[in-house]
Amino acid sequence: MDTVQPLIASDSTPTGQDLVHLHVHTEYSLLDGAIRIGDLLKRVQALGHTAVAITDHGALYGAIELYLKAKDKGIKAIIGSEIFHQGTQASQELATTLGKSPLPTFHLVLLATSLDGYKNLIKAVSDGYLQGLGDVPVVPEAALDQCGAGLIALSSCLRGEFAFLTAELRHLAGSEALPLDPLADTPAAAVMEALKVHVDTMQRRFGAGNYYVELIDNNIPEQKRLLPDLVTVARHFGLPLVASADAHYAQKEMAESHAVLMGIKHSLTMSKIRGRRKGTQFHLFDNDEMQQKYGAWPEALANTKKIADACNVKFEFGKYYLPKFDTGRPETPEEAMCRFARSMLEDRFVALRKLYGSSFDAAREDFYKKRLEYELEVICNMGFASYFLIVQDFINWSKRQGIPVGPGRGSGAGSLVAYSLRITDLDPIPYNLLFERFLNPDRVSMPDFDVDFCQDRRDEVIQYVTEKYGAETVAQITTFGKMNAKAVVRDVGRVLELGYGRVDKIAKLIPEDLGITLEDALKKEPRILEEAARDDAVADLIRLARQLEGLARHTSVHAAGIVISDGPMTNFVPVYKVADSPGLITQFEMKMAEKVGLVKFDFLGLKTLTVIQKAIDIIRVDRCPDFDIELIPLDDKKVYQFVSAGHTVGIFQLESSGMRNLVVKLKPSVFEDMIALVALFRPGPLGSGMVDDFIECKHGRKPIMYPLPQLEPILKETYGVILYQEQVMKVAGELASYSLGEADLLRRAMGKKIAAEMEKQKTRFVTGAIANKHDETKAAEIFDLMAEFANYGFNKSHSAAYGLIAYQTAYIKTHYPAEFMAAIMTCDLDNTAKIVRYVDECRRMRIKILPPDVNRSSLTFDVPSAMTIGFGLAALKGVGAQALEPLITERQRGGTYSSLSDLARRVQLTKVGKKTLELLAQAGALDCFGISRPKLCEVIPEVVKFSEAHHEANRVGQRGLFDIDTPETKAAQDLNWQLTAIDQRIGAPNPIWLKKEKDLLGVYLSGHPLRFHREDKKAFGRVTTSDLAKAIGKKIAMVATMAAMNERLTKTGKRMASVRLEDEDGAVEAVMFGELPPEFPESGAVVVAIGQVNAGFDGGEPRFRLEKLIDIEEMRGEYVKSATLKLSPEGGLEAKAASYQPALTKLKQHFANHPGDTPLTLIVRYEHTEIVVSIKDIAVDLSDKFLHGLTELPFAHTDISFQMFQAGSTQDQQQAKN
Repeated sequence: MDTVQPLIASDSTPTGQDLVHLHVHTEYSLLDGAIRIGDLLKRVQALGHTAVAITDHGALYGAIELYLKAKDKGIKAIIGSEIFHQGTQASQELATTLGKSPLPTFHLVLLATSLDGYKNLIKAVSDGYLQGLGDVPVVPEAALDQCGAGLIALSSCLRGEFAFLTAELRHLAGSEALPLDPLADTPAAAVMEALKVHVDTMQRRFGAGNYYVELIDNNIPEQKRLLPDLVTVARHFGLPLVASADAHYAQKEMAESHAVLMGIKHSLTMSKIRGRRKGTQFHLFDNDEMQQKYGAWPEALANTKKIADACNVKFEFGKYYLPKFDTGRPETPEEAMCRFARSMLEDRFVALRKLYGSSFDAAREDFYKKRLEYELEVICNMGFASYFLIVQDFINWSKRQGIPVGPGRGSGAGSLVAYSLRITDLDPIPYNLLFERFLNPDRVSMPDFDVDFCQDRRDEVIQYVTEKYGAETVAQITTFGKMNAKAVVRDVGRVLELGYGRVDKIAKLIPEDLGITLEDALKKEPRILEEAARDDAVADLIRLARQLEGLARHTSVHAAGIVISDGPMTNFVPVYKVADSPGLITQFEMKMAEKVGLVKFDFLGLKTLTVIQKAIDIIRVDRCPDFDIELIPLDDKKVYQFVSAGHTVGIFQLESSGMRNLVVKLKPSVFEDMIALVALFRPGPLGSGMVDDFIECKHGRKPIMYPLPQLEPILKETYGVILYQEQVMKVAGELASYSLGEADLLRRAMGKKIAAEMEKQKTRFVTGAIANKHDETKAAEIFDLMAEFANYGFNKSHSAAYGLIAYQTAYIKTHYPAEFMAAIMTCDLDNTAKIVRYVDECRRMRIKILPPDVNRSSLTFDVPSAMTIGFGLAALKGVGAQALEPLITERQRGGTYSSLSDLARRVQLTKVGKKTLELLAQAGALDCFGISRPKLCEVIPEVVKFSEAHHEANRVGQRGLFDIDTPETKAAQDLNWQLTAIDQRIGAPNPIWLKKEKDLLGVYLSGHPLRFHREDKKAFGRVTTSDLAKAIGKKIAMVATMAAMNERLTKTGKRMASVRLEDEDGAVEAVMFGELPPEFPESGAVVVAIGQVNAGFDGGEPRFRLEKLIDIEEMRGEYVKSATLKLSPEGGLEAKAASYQPALTKLKQHFANHPGDTPLTLIVRYEHTEIVVSIKDIAVDLSDKFLHGLTELPFAHTDISFQMFQAGSTQDQQQAKN
C-alpha cells in the first residue's frame, strides 16, 4: 500500500485559532446528531476556535439559530449542509457495472461563502425535497449545476463520491500502489475516468480551488486504511485537503448516549449497536486529537482556517417580504387600505345605529372617524398597509363562503381599522381597547393578527390563499417534536432492552405536568431515584435519557402559522415537503422564519366556532329560522344567572373546574365581568390575592379604593384593581402625560423587569406626575404599584374578544341547551372522555339521550324533539362514517328498515362490513329489530352473505333471488326465514353486553350493570350519586362502577388518585390520597366506595374523599354469611314440577361450576306455593360470574338475597367459612 509523506512535517499542535470544525452534525440531523447548538458553541469556545460550521444532513434547520447565537459569543457561524446527491453519470454507470444495488446515494458537504452562496445552498437543499427521489432528499445533479456559485464543497465521508471511487481503485490494486495511470480498457481505467469526470464536475460547479478532499478519522478501520489513498488521489488531481471530525456529539463522554440515539433511529438494540460502533469517535476533536490524527498532512489542518476565512455570510435582518395585494386599480397599498377602511366603517355605522339608537349621534360618529384616521396614518407610516389588506381579504372571503370566523384575538381587537375592515368583530370603542397596544408608532414591530376559523373549514381558507398568491409563495412553518421526559425514557428503554414492564413503570412515575423535565421529575417523584438505586439498569436508563432529553426527534408543522412571501419561498428560506401534503414547509421554525423577513399569518382552527355554527344550524331548522349570533343581547340576565350557577361545561374558556369555581365566586352580571374572567384566571392573579380583592369589591364586601381619585374612570370597571395592561398605559397617560406610544414602551419595560430600564421609566413617570401637580412620594408609590400589577396584567383586547365567544356559547346553552349539547358532542365525536362528560351534563339538565338506532340516528348527534338528543352513529368507537353512509342514505331514500332481512335486501352489506355491523349490534343500534345482541352477532356473517347473494342476483338481472333453485339460494332462503322467525323477546342486555356497549359509546344508555347488583346495594351501600348533596359531612358507603382512575402528584408532592364513580343516577369524581394499596380495583370493576362527603367549593358539586375502595366480590366474600335463591319456572307460577326439571338440572350444573364456601338455600315457586328444594351441601362462590350466570338460566325470575354476618362477629365468620 502507498505511504504518503506530508508536504511539511510538523509535530507541533496547532492552536485553537488555527483550527475550525467544518463538518458538524447538530440535533437537526434528526436522530443522528446529538449536539445542541448552545453546547456546540461552548465547546468551540473551550477549544479556542474562532469559527464553526454546522452541516446537518440534507437540511438547514439550525442555520439562523447558529448565526444568532454564535454572533452573541463572538464566533463566526459557517452555514452548511451535508447533502445527498446521485453523483455523476460516470459514477452511476460504474456502480451499475460493479453490481451495486441499489445504486449509491453520495454525501457532499457544502459551505456558503457569501449571501449569494447561502441562497444557492437554500435552493440546492430545497430541491432535494422538491425534486428528489424517494424518502431521502437527493439533490438532482442538474440542480447542483445551477447552484455552485458562492459555495465551497468538501468530499465528505466514506459515503462521498470521491471516497467511493478511491476505495474501488484500492480494491482493484490490492496491496500494490494505486494505478493512477492505468492501461486503457481496464477496470482501473474506468475508475480513474470516473474520478476525472467527478473532479472536473466539482471544479466546474464550485470553481477551481473550491473543492476539497476531506480527511476524516473516526477510528473506523476502513477510514484509516483509506486516508493515505485519499491523499494520493487528491494530489494526483491537484485537489486541496481539509481535515474534519464529522462530529455527531460534543464530548467523547457522550459516545454511549449517541449510540442509543442511533438505536432509536434504526430500531436497533444496544447489543447490536455496540458491535457496529465499538471504538468509534464522533465527537468534536480537541486540538491535540486533530494534530494526532492529521498532523501528517499539516495543510489539511491549515485549510480548516483558510476555508473559514473564506466563509462570510452576513444576514440583513429587519426587512419584511410581503406579497403585493392587487386591488385592480392604479393605487398604492396605503391608498387602497384607506379607501377600504373608510367605506367599510360607513357600513359598520349602519349596524351601530341600530344597536345604539339615537345615542349613536353625529358627535359619536365623528369620534370614530377621527380614531380611524389616526390609526390609518400610523399603519401607513409604519408600512403595514399591505399586511392589513391581505388579512382582510382572506377573512372577508371566508365570511362570504359561510366559514365561521372568530371576533378576534390578541391585541388586534383594539384596532378600529381592523374592526372597520371586518378583520375583527368586536367594536373597540365601548370597551376602551387601545390601538397602541397592537401597533405602537414608537416601537416598530410587525403587526400580528391571530385569526380563528371554524376548525372544519380552516383548510379551505389556506387553499384560497395558496391559489391567490401562488403555491410557490405560501408555506407552513416547521416545528420540532422534542424527546420529552416520558418519551425519551421509553425510547432509551427499548434500545437498552429493559423490557416493557420495567420501562413502563418508570415512565408512569414521571408526573403528567406539561413540559416537565427529568430533572424536575426526579425532584417531584422520589420513587424514580429509589428504583435507580435498586437497579443499575434503571440507573443507566435515567442517565442516558437525561443526556438525550430535549433533542429534536422529528419535524412537524405549526398548528396555525402560514408564511406568504413576495416571490418564490426558496428566495428566502429553505423548504421541504412531506409525502401526505402537497404544500411547502419552511425548514426554519417560526421565530427564525420571521427573523429573515417572512411574515406569519395565523390561521387557527377554533373548535368553539364550529360548535357555535353547528348549534346555529340545528336551531334554524326547528326553533328559530332567523337566529343570528351577531344580534344576541349582551345583557341577558338568564345567561348570567346560568353561568353564575357554575353550569359552564362546554362554555368556551369557562369549563375547567378551577374556572368554574372562580365563576361561581365572581358571579358575572355584566359583559365586562366576562372580559375580566378571562384575564383573572391565570397563575399570577390567582396567586397574588388580586382575584379575591376583585370579587370582594364587586360584591360590596370590601370598599373599592383608588390610588388617586383621578384614576377612578380607568379602574372603575375592575373595582379599583389594575387588571389589564391597557390600564397601566392609561394611568401613565393620566398622571404623567405619557403618550400612548410611550405608555406601551413602559408596559413592555415592566413586563421584562429590566432594572436599568425600570429606573429610567420611574424617573420619567415621577417627573411627569410632578409636572401635573401630583405628590412625588405618591407618584413613586403608584409607579411601584403599577410595576407589581404589571406582572399579572393581561391584554384586555384579547380578553374582550374571547369573553365575547364565551358569552355567545353561554347564550346558546342557556336558551337552546339540547341544540348546544348536540353540537358540542358532534364536534367531539372521536373523544369518548368528553362525550361521557357531556352526557353527564345532559342528564343534569334533564336532556334525554336516545341510544343509537339504525332506524333513527344520524351520523352526528341531533335533536329530534325538544330536550332530546339522538346519539350519533359516528361516535361509536371503531365505526367509520364512510361505512355508515350506505345505511343512512338508503334509510333516507326508502324509509326505516322493517327487519334485519329488509336491511340486508336494501343495503349491500359488504359495503358496510361485517365488523361495523357487529359493532352496531353490540352498541344497541340494531335493537330495533327485536333480536337479542348475542343472537345478532351470531347471525351477522350469514346476513352479510345473504345480502351479497341478493344484490349479486339483482346485478345480473335475475327476477328474484328465490326464483332459481340452487343450493346457494336455498341457503339464503332458509336464512331469510330464520331472520323473520327469530324469537322476538329481546330482553335487557346482561352485564357482559352492557360492557361492550359502554366500550363503544363511553356511556351506558340501554341499562346499567348495577341493575344486576340490587342485593349488593341493599347489603353494602344504599346511597347513590343523587343522594350525595344530602349527605354533606357524612361518611357513606356507595356501590358503583369504577369508570376511570388517574394517579398523580399534587403541587405539594402528595400522591393522589382521582376516581370516577358511576351508578344508575349519575357520576361523581372522588379523590383518594396516599399510596394506593396493591389490591386496588381495576377500572370497570363494581366496587364499594367508602368515604366522606364534603361540600363543594362555593356551592358547587359535592366532593367525595375516599377512604376505601373495595371490589364487590371481596365484600361478598368477607361479609355475606349465606344466600337464598328464589326461582320461578318459565310458564308462570302454575307450571308443573316436571316442566322445570330440565331447568333445575342446568341449575345444579351451574352450582357445580362455581363451588365455594357460601351456603345457599334454594326456593322454587310453583302452584301458588314456595318449596325449599333440598340439594345436599350447596355452597357456592358468590362471584359476579356466578350471579350473572343465574340470569342466563331458563327461569322466568331469579331473585337472590344475602344474609349478613353481624357486626364484630369475626369468629363466627371464620367458623362459618370453614
